[in-house]
Amino acid sequence: MIYPIKIKGKTKAQVTKINLSGKGLEEIPENVYEYVNVEKLDLSHNKIKVIPKEIVKLRKLRSLDLSFNDLTVLQSALFKLPKLRTLNLHGNRLKSIPKQIAQSKLDILILSKNLFNEINEALIKNIDKVDIVDNPMHHGLIEQTPIDDHGNKRKKMKKLNIFISYSHQDAEWLDRLEVHLKGLSKYYNEIDAWDDRRIRSSQEWHKEIEKALQASNIAILLVSADFIASDYIQNNELQPLLDKAKENDVKIIPVFVGPTAFLHESGIDKYQGPNKPEKTLSECTKPETERYLANLMNDIKTFLN
Repeated sequence: MIYPIKIKGKTKAQVTKINLSGKGLEEIPENVYEYVNVEKLDLSHNKIKVIPKEIVKLRKLRSLDLSFNDLTVLQSALFKLPKLRTLNLHGNRLKSIPKQIAQSKLDILILSKNLFNEINEALIKNIDKVDIVDNPMHHGLIEQTPIDDHGNKRKKMKKLNIFISYSHQDAEWLDRLEVHLKGLSKYYNEIDAWDDRRIRSSQEWHKEIEKALQASNIAILLVSADFIASDYIQNNELQPLLDKAKENDVKIIPVFVGPTAFLHESGIDKYQGPNKPEKTLSECTKPETERYLANLMNDIKTFLN
């Protein structure tokens, strides 16, 4: 059976991300392989049993999420993808990995919640992080400093310091964001997310905010009318972050939680977020909200590479 997909408003050459999570798919739609410029493909929460050899057509693919499917075997074609760096196989029924994985360029391999009784560690020695928690044979992470093709040590993934800027009027959205970030941190311990609720008694709150802001390389902005109206945010958080972004020292990700008419004036309009200003989280259904936040976590995972 074929499950054709259509992406409105873009030609096939323009598409770099495809999200087919939770579609009830039993196989990968055949016309997915026509999107040859796709870099991120989410096929999680389906019923896929086989990865066909046609996957090699996606030569620009960097991140592939096949978590929560029905895979029992990994085809070797998967490891011929030259740019694949992140492979999520959490929650399948895998018992072994093919020897071809040793030639892959993977940095992150998630094998948690499968059926592995053993893993040949020689096959995964060049992978920065392998998550094998919740398997019969092991509970935990394997982190290693890999060797490249020339015998040199490859760089380990850098720490991501995330600064969250928000209005206290929007604390409910911070709560939901932190739930997703907590889930992310279980698999990726390179992530440290900071907001002003981490300030403790006796600490100088302004200095703590300034210190966290300067250390950040990702800034998540929970944008709303209250966020824009806050003098403190505008002067002490947003403007310093915008200045930092000009020097390429921080990636700014706005999450639009409430309507506001001043995105252009604030300088936020040039930055892409998981949702659009016309579809703020406060105007979404709960499943839509959770999907946007999940997409944000996937975007953060790509920054680890």
